[in-house]
Formats: sequence, structure tokens, C-alpha cells
Amino acid sequence: MKQQEEYKVWNYVHIELSDIRLHTLGAGESSIGYRLPASAFIFLYKGKATIRMDGLIHPVEHFHCLHGCKGMRLDIEAAEYLEYYMVLYRGEFPLRRRHFLDKGGIPPFQQIFAFAPAQPIGLYQLLQRMEAAWNQSTEKEKFLAKTLFLPFILEMLQQKQQLGIDSLPTEIVKQAAQYMREHVDEPLTLELLGKRFGYNPQYLARRFKELTMHSPIDYLIGLRIEKACHMLQNTDASIGDIAQSVGYEDVFYFNRIFKKNVGLSPSHFKKKLSDKEGVRFNPYKKWGLSMSESTASCYSDNDNCYHYKEKGESYMYRTSRKNMMAALLICMALLITACGGGNTNLQSSSETAAAGSNSAALTQKATPITDTKIVNTAFGEVEVSKKPERIVAIQYLSSLLAVKANPIASTTRIMDNPYFSGLTDNIEIVGSSGSDVSFEKLLDLNPDLIVVMTSEEEEYKKYSKIAPTIAIPYGKFTSIEEEVKFFGDLLGRDEEASSWIADYNARIAAASAKVQAVIPAEASFSIMQETDKTLTIYGSEFGRGGKVIYENLGRISPPSYDEAVKEEKYKDISMEVLEQYAGDYIILTTEKSLEELREDPIWGRLEAVKNGRLYAWPNIRSYFIDPLSILMQTEELADWLTNTTQNK
Repeated sequence: MKQQEEYKVWNYVHIELSDIRLHTLGAGESSIGYRLPASAFIFLYKGKATIRMDGLIHPVEHFHCLHGCKGMRLDIEAAEYLEYYMVLYRGEFPLRRRHFLDKGGIPPFQQIFAFAPAQPIGLYQLLQRMEAAWNQSTEKEKFLAKTLFLPFILEMLQQKQQLGIDSLPTEIVKQAAQYMREHVDEPLTLELLGKRFGYNPQYLARRFKELTMHSPIDYLIGLRIEKACHMLQNTDASIGDIAQSVGYEDVFYFNRIFKKNVGLSPSHFKKKLSDKEGVRFNPYKKWGLSMSESTASCYSDNDNCYHYKEKGESYMYRTSRKNMMAALLICMALLITACGGGNTNLQSSSETAAAGSNSAALTQKATPITDTKIVNTAFGEVEVSKKPERIVAIQYLSSLLAVKANPIASTTRIMDNPYFSGLTDNIEIVGSSGSDVSFEKLLDLNPDLIVVMTSEEEEYKKYSKIAPTIAIPYGKFTSIEEEVKFFGDLLGRDEEASSWIADYNARIAAASAKVQAVIPAEASFSIMQETDKTLTIYGSEFGRGGKVIYENLGRISPPSYDEAVKEEKYKDISMEVLEQYAGDYIILTTEKSLEELREDPIWGRLEAVKNGRLYAWPNIRSYFIDPLSILMQTEELADWLTNTTQNK
């Protein structure tokens, strides 16, 4: 929303103050499961905490301003003694101003945001005066508190806008959902959606989930499953044809996704339909994927439900540190819709503690830690089972498969790797990528080890609250062999790791020998990627065949590469200088066919293209640089180079 428009919208809103409170939490205490009875500003001015607003995690300390809307679930964990103000208010548009809502905008009192103000003292002083006035008994003082609320909003807006904090319009989310419905049979990615609608992909995904309760990938899966069910019920199309019609080239992968979401395989589903057993399936009903135009909340509007007899300091629902983990498990398992969740009542602290204790007991029983070892990580020592059996690989799935560890879950982004075909049939999906993981699903799986690629401590902490977590930053390993050996040691599979490494080295040596026998040592190789807008050359650091060609097969790059990729390991170039960077052989990541490249006036004049020495492959095959992919890419390119030379 543009700055002046945001002021204009706030100017339209009729505001009624409901309450102003000062809250405190001791170190280690938490407030779990509180549902906001009205829109609210939360202003932290002392201490450090983790605040969750309907599952969106905000690590905050000292001065921090957050805004939530009516019906939202609020969970606060205090890492140290905490003091904060909460201002509850109600907002509405006069009838003559309702046209704003018709344009798909989010009313300011229904927006969700959080930021650390650059100049917090002014906000703090206004809140201090407001709270003091509100807790006086006279109507005059309450009126004073109300008059101070507008300067607070003005100051907040100015600081929020200076930091570039904004809310994604509802209309964009609806357009993204509509686009997925219209292109359900196409290979859609979060990056593609972000590019199409002009938003950062992660930001778009986060806002999409706030408004729909589900990530874009889960929404897309729901659409695809619904269409597949319809075709199974109303056509005689084969399972393979149906899989392709809903965007799945791999029929085995389609079978797994279908069974996971419907509970039956496609063939069994169709058989039950023919047997008239009354099979019904509605993905929208299961996942709540409604994108109606209404902005009405399902939350109760009965103000009598929220009479606060105490003013000033309020404790809501607390738990101590010893119950924090148990309560957090319950919290994460009960994430619900932002701003418009159902009429869920507040759970009493005794119920929360009892349920949490039972959950913790079940977890402890299912995951004994009697035979453990200590692993040193970037975030300190972690106690793990010597032989973990229920491993979730948010990343590093390839190395786990290499040592035959049989992980139970991973993400779509990793499992879509074409080189994993047939190896992941029994692995659950817990998200589209590492930035879009369902912690509810993780909890249900009850893992005894989580492996994740991150250097961010906050991300590590999220996982470690569910199970022992090994966090490994990107670039930690200097070689394929080192990576596989590490996981062999970690998982008690040293023999499997040694066996795989020996096989890997033997196969790489064989592939290299094949290429050396037919390709002169002085022949140069270019590694490139072409997209709609850019042409990029790569060294050996970022896949696309660079590691395979320059390291495993020992080939050389054109002299022009030496300076171009010396520092950044890759470089964007223009088509005008393509010939300068074109080697005797070109390994090109592109979505174009060889025929298109040969007919292109620029590509077609290159010697490598004229002589059949250009290898074109899609991003889905060239992107991955994990152990299994690198091994198979090496053999794939070695076979191509050998056949290319033999066919001359």
C-alpha cells in the first residue's frame, strides 16, 4: 500500500478503544493460546521473547511493535523478564467508505505486521501516558487515552513506512490462487508466482498462508487432486494421462501424492467409484481452501464474551519453563487461520498443561534416548541417537539415501530431484521447501533426528524444539566424499558410507577415462544458463554441470572465464558477447530445445552449436549438486560426450 493511501485509509476508519494493558512475564514463563478479542498493538519495551501470531514467528527483544487482528492466536515465550503494552481496539469503515473493501484491500485493523522501530522512545512515551490515563476512573481520562491513540498510530505509521514494512493486498493473493486454478496442469513454482506478481517469493508465500491457512504448494496440490478425482469419476482416461493433465510427468510421483491426500491410490479410488461405495473427496473442504470475496470473520462478535474486570497489569495464561516445551508442542499442532479462525475457545492453563504433559510423555516413550552420543555443531553440542530411525531431511536427503538411512520425510523441492526416482516412494512431504515447512506435520511424524541446512540460529531453534537437530551451513563440506562420510559417522553407517564412496570414485574415474579417450585435453568447456532475461556463465560452485565438467571430468574453461568467475564464481553476460565466452563444448541449462537453439540467429552461429557440441538440459536436471545427482550427471554427460564424438 502506498504511503499516502495508507494514511487515507486510516483516516476513514472509525476507532473505538477497548482496553489498554501492561503485561509482564518472568524469564522462562509463557502465555500460550490467547486469542485476541479485538485488533491489537503489542509494544515490547523490556526483555526478550519469541512471539507467535497464528504461527508466524517473531523473535523480539527490547523495543518491538507488532499488530494483530481479532481472532488471532497469540503465543509469547519470555527468554528473560518481559514487559509490554497491549492496546485493544475495534475499527470499522463507515458505510460511505466501504468502497475500499470492494477493491480487495486489507483494512488496517485486520493487517498483520511486526517491526523494530528506529525511534521507539516516542511510541513508548505515548503508550505510557495512554495506559496511565485509561486506568483512571473518570471519563475525561479515558477520552484523553483515546486522543493519544491517534498520535500513536501516526508515529507508528511513519516509522513503519521508513522501514519499508508493508502488507500484501488480499487481491494479489486471490489473483495468485486464480492463476494456479487456471494453470493447474503446468509446472508452477513459488519463484514463478513471485516473478509473475512482482513480489519476493517467500513474502508472497507467507502472506498467502496467512489468508488461506495453507502454503501455495499445498493449495496447488489441492487443486490438482480435485481435478484428478473429477477425471477419475467422469472419464475413462488412464492414470498416466490424468497425471499429466494435472501437472505430474512422473506417474509414480502422482500416485504417491494422490494416495497421501485421498487415502487411496488412483486405481483403488476409481474401483471404489465403480463399485458404488460412495467415495467422496473435496480438497477444498479438507484444506479450507476457500478464496471467497467476503472478508467477514467467523470469530464471535459477542462483546459480552470479553469483559475485563482488571485494569493495568494482566497475566492471561502462563506456563513455566518446565511446561514450555509441552505447551509449545500443543501450540504448533493447533495453528489456525489468521484473522478469521473459527470459534475456538481459550484453553485453560490447567488443560494446556495436562495436554502438554501427556504429549511430552508420549514423545518420550516413542523416542528413547538411552543409546546416544554428543555431536558438535555450529550451535553447540547436540545429543542424538547413535542409530536414529526416524530422520527428517529438510536438506541433505541425498547423503542420507547414499548411506541407506531411509529418512521418513523431506520437502518437495528436494524430492522433485529427477535423479531420486524410485528412491523416495515411502518418504513423507513436510513442505514445498526449507522455507515453507509444516511444523504440524513434523510433530505428527515424531522424528528422532532432523537434518537441516542453515546458518541461522533462529531457524535451528524452531526445529530443535521438535527433535534433536543437526544444522549444517551451506558450503560446510569441501567434497562429495567428505559429506557422505560425515553422515555415515553421524548415523552409525560408516560401512555404508565407505562402500558408497568407493563406488562413487570408481564410477567417476571410469567416466573420466571414457571422456579423456575421445576429447582432446585442450578442448574448452563453457557452463551456461539462459533464462528469459539473463544469460549466466558458471564456474564449479553452483551446479549446472560445472562441478561435473571442471572437477570430475577434469576439463578446462575458455580463457575468458578466468577473470569473469574468479570472485563470484558466476557472471551475467549479454548475448552480444556470447561468442567471447563460448568454448569448444557448451553445457547449457535452458528450457529451449536443440532445434530452437540451432535456428536462433545468435546461438546458431556458434561453432559448438554447428558441430553438435552443445548439451541442452532443463534446470530441474542441472540445478542439483548433491552426491547422487553429481554422480549421475557425471555419467550422463560422459555418455553424451562419448556418443557425440563417435557420431562425428
